Amino acid sequence: MKSKNLAFIGIFAALVIVLQAIAEITRLLGLPMSLALGLIPVLVAAQLKGPKVGAAVGLVFGLTSMTLALIAAASMPIARVTVNPLVSVVPRILVGVVCGGVYKLSARNAVSKPRRIFNSVAATLSGIITNTALYLGMFLAFAYGRTFEETTIDFKWVLASVVALNTVVEVVAFTLIVPAVVISVENWRKGNGKQI
Repeated sequence: MKSKNLAFIGIFAALVIVLQAIAEITRLLGLPMSLALGLIPVLVAAQLKGPKVGAAVGLVFGLTSMTLALIAAASMPIARVTVNPLVSVVPRILVGVVCGGVYKLSARNAVSKPRRIFNSVAATLSGIITNTALYLGMFLAFAYGRTFEETTIDFKWVLASVVALNTVVEVVAFTLIVPAVVISVENWRKGNGKQI
């Protein structure tokens, strides 16, 4: 991997850690949901640098999620499920691969700004859907039917507590934020003849 890509991954890894720490702090302060803010740098990196770099930043997001779950597991037994790397790490790596792949395939012939925005929104949505489907799918695979502090994990619980809140907010917010960042960086890069 080129040293330029390693520097890029390092910067985006730091963003993942800071944003996911902020998400965890807001949840601890009483926000009724846990947003995957660390997903934003994964989506941006995958679109700007491709599936390999997206996967590397996704790995950092997964390891960060797993570490936060390990810390929380003592006070929140349900977090023990997320300590499993099949739940917390693998889906996040695949987010980078899928999002980067979708953007790379769709951006080949995209010249107009509306088309580039559409491609970025499509890639962002593919990443969010990948994260939600794989994370929750693996979570259910390891926790379905188990009871944690009077809450039994089933499809109804997942739909009511996770998909209804988190996914809707992430879709709305991330499809506004990520394309704005990606298109801005691409415009800057083209205007200055720079590579990042």
